[in-house]
Amino acid sequence: MAYGRRPIVPAINGRSGIRLPPLPFSHGDAVNLSTFISDNMQQLVAEWEAFAATLLPAAEAMTPMALRDHFRDILDQIAFETDSSETQSEQGAMSASVGRQSAAALHGTLRHAAGFELHQVGTEFCTLRANVLRRWTAQGFDLNEGAFHQMMRFNAAIDRAMSESLGRYAEELERSRNKFLAILGHDLRTPLGAIIMTSQYLATPGISSERMAEAADRLSRSAAAMSAMIKDLLEFTRSRLGEGIPVSPAPADLAHVCALALNEIHTAYPSRRFNLQTSGPLDCVADGERIRQVLWNLLSNAVQHGGRDLPIDVIANGEATCITVQVKNHGPAISADALQVIFDPMIHVGRDDEDGYSMPPANLGLGLFIAREIVCAHRGEISAASSDDEGTTFAFTLPRGA
Repeated sequence: MAYGRRPIVPAINGRSGIRLPPLPFSHGDAVNLSTFISDNMQQLVAEWEAFAATLLPAAEAMTPMALRDHFRDILDQIAFETDSSETQSEQGAMSASVGRQSAAALHGTLRHAAGFELHQVGTEFCTLRANVLRRWTAQGFDLNEGAFHQMMRFNAAIDRAMSESLGRYAEELERSRNKFLAILGHDLRTPLGAIIMTSQYLATPGISSERMAEAADRLSRSAAAMSAMIKDLLEFTRSRLGEGIPVSPAPADLAHVCALALNEIHTAYPSRRFNLQTSGPLDCVADGERIRQVLWNLLSNAVQHGGRDLPIDVIANGEATCITVQVKNHGPAISADALQVIFDPMIHVGRDDEDGYSMPPANLGLGLFIAREIVCAHRGEISAASSDDEGTTFAFTLPRGA
């Protein structure tokens, strides 16, 4: 074959194209690609869902329905555009006008909320493209001009859907970053303001020793709040860089660790009631300081979202091969949608605050994420369940020999 300028064929559906020689497939007419997608919708959706389930860690806790969210609607739109006779400019204008409301854009929003990475969303569409074309061409037909132009329209439709999905994901990512910075500025300002005001108060002449002790306590608590937020930020950054949260396992008594955590949380919230129940052997190999941090984060969450006049229970149970610790509070139930993403970073689950009780200032939305990372570093598991009748329970299980 001579190389150089390739011949241009007459317009097909108002387009011009490049004449390619038929590829060596069996003889026969190609099944319309749009029809093929519609006829094989169930299998294509199932394959997409199966691939999405491999995109860890976000997919690990998701239901099949959540995994496939708008797959069918996305494929329907791709099939429609593949069969469409619109020009590229007309389709581009249509995409620009409806892209923000399309199923692909909503898919990007939900994938961001579920904790998927940007590149994982892109690989979903790349895999979809490969699966559809593999199945379609496997039927055995002449890959002629008509089939070639169907593939061109199909690829353009896939590209548009992926662009809309990734574009929406990027918008949500930017929005969450801005929200995070706003929360960080607000939450750091609160204890910092307390430190400034208390310092000015301490400069007042004639303060009694009792008042001075109270002021020193306020300074200590405000500094501790700022220190906890900065520590959470460092842990979050380390985990995002792929380093994970380091743990130093050693022989530990979880009954003692639970008691220490309860003592600390009661000091921070003296008006709240906390109960500890233990059963079975609670000795294991774990990083006691890190597990205390897990308990502090779970207990702080329970204080924020539980009923103010209701107790918070910590239940530790030792079994032959593992230890399970539960933190239970009673209050408004967490919705099923919120439970799906509650361990993701920068997630804030609100509650009706009818009694006027406000959340503490240290609320970057990283506590539960860090708790999950620490438990996973111990090769353990963590979960959350919530209902109006039973309240909310966070539970983590650690192997004895972590």
